[in-house]
Amino acid sequence: MRKFLTLFLCLLVTAGSLLAQPRTVKGKIVDENGTPLSGVSVLVKGTQLGTSSGEDGSFTIQVPESAKSLSFTAVNFAPLQLPITNNMMVKMQRGSSDLSEVVVVAYGTTKKTNVTGSVATISGSEVADKPFTSVDKAMQGAVAGLQSTSSSGAPGSATDIRIRGIGSINASASPLWVIDGVIASTGDFTVNTTTANVLSSLNPDDIESITVLKDAAATSIYGSRAANGVILVTTKKGKAGQTRINFSTEIGDNSRAYDPKVKPLTTAQSVTVYQQALINAGYAANNTDANAIIFDPVNGFGVDSTVNTNWYNVVNQPHASQQQYNLSLSGGNDKTQFYASGGYFNQDGTTLNTYFKRYNGSLSITHHVSDKITFATGLNGSTSEQSTPTNGGSFSNPVLESFFLLPWYSPRNADGSLKYNDPQGEFPLNGGIYNPLVQAAYNKNTAKQTTFRGYVSGEFQILKNLKFTSRYSGEYFNIQEDQYRNPFYGDGYAHGGDAFSAFTRVFDWTWSNFADFKQNLNKANDIYFDLKLGYEAQQYKYYTLQSGAQGFPSTLALTYLASAATPTSAYALPSGNATNSIFSNADINFKNKYVLSGSFRRDGSSVFGVNNRYGNFFSVGATWNINEEDFIKNITWINLLKLRASYGSNGNSLGFGNYQALATYGYGYNYTGIPGSAPSNIGNPNLTWEKNKPFDVGVDFSIFKDRLFGTIDYYNRVTSDLLANTTLSPTSGFPGGQLSNVGSVKNEGIEITLGGKPVVTKNFSWTVSFNFAHNKNRVESLFQNKSISSSPFYYTVGHDLQEFYLRQWAGVDPSNGDPNWYTDATKKTKTNNYSATQLALTGYSAAPKYYGSLNNTFVYKNFSLDAQLFYNYGNYLFDQWGAYLNSDGAYYGGFNQLNTQLNAWKNPGDITNVPKIIYGGNKNGYRTSTRYIYKGDYVRLRNIQLNYTLPGSLVKRAYLKNVTIYVRGTNLFTFGVDKNLAFDPEAGINGIGNLEVFIPKTIAGGIKIGL
Repeated sequence: MRKFLTLFLCLLVTAGSLLAQPRTVKGKIVDENGTPLSGVSVLVKGTQLGTSSGEDGSFTIQVPESAKSLSFTAVNFAPLQLPITNNMMVKMQRGSSDLSEVVVVAYGTTKKTNVTGSVATISGSEVADKPFTSVDKAMQGAVAGLQSTSSSGAPGSATDIRIRGIGSINASASPLWVIDGVIASTGDFTVNTTTANVLSSLNPDDIESITVLKDAAATSIYGSRAANGVILVTTKKGKAGQTRINFSTEIGDNSRAYDPKVKPLTTAQSVTVYQQALINAGYAANNTDANAIIFDPVNGFGVDSTVNTNWYNVVNQPHASQQQYNLSLSGGNDKTQFYASGGYFNQDGTTLNTYFKRYNGSLSITHHVSDKITFATGLNGSTSEQSTPTNGGSFSNPVLESFFLLPWYSPRNADGSLKYNDPQGEFPLNGGIYNPLVQAAYNKNTAKQTTFRGYVSGEFQILKNLKFTSRYSGEYFNIQEDQYRNPFYGDGYAHGGDAFSAFTRVFDWTWSNFADFKQNLNKANDIYFDLKLGYEAQQYKYYTLQSGAQGFPSTLALTYLASAATPTSAYALPSGNATNSIFSNADINFKNKYVLSGSFRRDGSSVFGVNNRYGNFFSVGATWNINEEDFIKNITWINLLKLRASYGSNGNSLGFGNYQALATYGYGYNYTGIPGSAPSNIGNPNLTWEKNKPFDVGVDFSIFKDRLFGTIDYYNRVTSDLLANTTLSPTSGFPGGQLSNVGSVKNEGIEITLGGKPVVTKNFSWTVSFNFAHNKNRVESLFQNKSISSSPFYYTVGHDLQEFYLRQWAGVDPSNGDPNWYTDATKKTKTNNYSATQLALTGYSAAPKYYGSLNNTFVYKNFSLDAQLFYNYGNYLFDQWGAYLNSDGAYYGGFNQLNTQLNAWKNPGDITNVPKIIYGGNKNGYRTSTRYIYKGDYVRLRNIQLNYTLPGSLVKRAYLKNVTIYVRGTNLFTFGVDKNLAFDPEAGINGIGNLEVFIPKTIAGGIKIGL
């Protein structure tokens, strides 16, 4: 907390000097039923002076003496303008269909009437104060067609986001993020950390709004990087008026979100299962075979029936706490406005030695030099520390250990000390599965990140209808990673202890210069065009330094490389790319009825071949605001009826490397200690962008005074010139082939967002919204129509990119308990010989057919209840470690098994999916196949929050403006999960279970105070 307070006080001192004392106006804002309205924008007419109402609807604003009236705007309410009086009582009417509402779009803002593309907006309040380390995690279920999922529940972990499906094989399929004008880095930039997320450096509480751009009309102005959609993040800025201070804090507890019915065997269950497997193998006596060899599990496997260790409870992190604190200050006068904030976030994960801590601060200042010139600057900084364990098949993975360790092992000795180097072989010295408590206590694996994002901008109002903007924005971050594995036990034992360190630095900047020209074409000023023309340069620089060593002193006090005896690795390399662009955008508006839009961008990128370094991208869009027609205006129950359509092209230049187009040499091919070099990449001078051509048609509507509203979109996007390896002659010396532009894939789907207010009374209101997305993915073409293997997928023309490619399980033969498979894709013939089967496309896809959310808000007087249900249906999950945990006898005595083994075939006629268990295995029945494919359907109570706002009369006695207390549950319940699934159904975009840190359920309480 000391770092946090120091950071915030520095920002406070800087911002405090900007305060001024104009005339003070106070008031309260309510709806037509007298219910207080919070978050209403209050603006002095003819100026940029503004504020917003608090939780109790009250507002205070300082205005110039010359001010005559105030404007009031809010989402779902008609705008209102009133003369300034003392103690204003403002009553707003519901009317979200107002087309003068301003929305954030590429390179600025525009009126809602001018939007021809598919655009969705998330307010900052929807992502603030949530128990998530990064904003992308808070977006799950918020926007139709946006898929947000995390395979790992580790604090600070990476999140996968896809907008309208997957449109690439080897390049990135993630959207472009633009934060305050900077084209931001996203994803995991760590070298050795299991999972990390650059966006975790941004405090969601500092976000004003998020705009998701989905179709060509909205995205193509970003050209070569917009193929997978664009997410615009606008951070909070100051508003003129009385200085506002807001403080919020939250404290909670984390535990495992989903507790499956499929669990590891207990000791007693193991004895039962092992006894049956031994009997079936002829090694043990049963009641009917007196001549069989006597061999029981207790004596044969060293089972201690007095010990029954629940290894999940061992690796589970006790008292996994969650806490955050945020403090902000905003205000200013008609010349200068400011916003300053500071925050602290701390989250412990659900498994041992997982945590994330972040200190952050931000400052933004806007200064109006004159009516024509405005300058603005902002800086957002943070420092964080993250600890994560290994994942997957690593024997030091605590999640793996919770499944694989035998239940009759104990993590501690009789005297309570940690148990390792056990002479009985429970925790082996070299290789094998280790005691997770020792691993957590003696080893470390941390990543420390420092991040700065900032911008400087200037606006010059050259003429009344011509404005020029110049904005320089950039981000800098570095990541320091340190791994240490002790010399006494575990993975580091064989080397006398080992360590690895990495330093990663990224600096990128974006400089945008553009002019806005708006020209009225008639005297009524209701026919006009708006033209934007600009130039943009962007540069990205990356540097990494990595080193390793082994042979450490016999102490846990010395963990850095300086203490090691033998260096083992050293590596350093810079990398980078640059893009230069010209862009334009134009809207023609005819009486707010018809709008035609178009955009064009020409990008030049350093990452592509000399023959295709420049690309042209465009979009056209149109909208018809039918409700502005005279024949509709008289229909009082129609508030908004808008048709949209768009088509265009954009590209994908992200995520495949900076030098793939170049013929390069690599070093490290050394000989007798002399440095050696050899060709590493054949290059391709014709390499160019993946081209994306999306079509979209949509309708927006609002009826019955906005009691029912919604949006429906149909889209079809085809991505061509996919980046994929093409085969070369073996004599070329490049068996891996050459990266080329070949193939295409199509995503087609529908998105629906519906909302309504079924009940609106003086003391009670109910608002409900629902969003739904359906996407169909299909590979249209590939190089020479040859399929591409990417286990467990097999990219094939006519099939989904995420269709699993496996041997096909045919169940258990009820007559003898043998495992069966289909011999080939036709499924006409079965066999119990695994070697006689073929890999085949299964028809099971990791991509969901439908997903979305149901949201409800209930308000009764000073109480409110918000609840979100997220649903996911139609996809399948693959358990790549299921073969070890359902081995039918093959791994008995080495690894623990799942309790599904209790359902094994026993007698002729038994119907089950588990073959007859035989010690040593049953005809390879455990081998990888669709036996380990499970349904990925689930419904999750993603968020539920109960708020109580203290009465204004009580709050004012404490000289406060508003106080709200709340309790919240996140990932509280999960329903509809395949009963045979052993892990959380939220398994990431690829649908593969990889023994990741358990996704957390958080129960927390907090308070928000406004001064």
